[in-house]
Amino acid sequence: MSDWVIADRLVLLDRVGWFHLDRPVLVRPGQSYRVDYGAGELCIDDGDGRVTRLPGWVCR
Repeated sequence: MSDWVIADRLVLLDRVGWFHLDRPVLVRPGQSYRVDYGAGELCIDDGDGRVTRLPGWVCR
């Protein structure tokens, strides 16, 4: 698992390091995100206790 990164602006992600998402996703300012490599998901925390999990894969 990686550390949480807080978005300081609107970010369009299609990969995070070696982790590639199944589809691009927008992360809004103030939201935080990290990769859960064990589950193969990108986790996005809205800050209100809700975490969205999006599938992807590791490409090395």
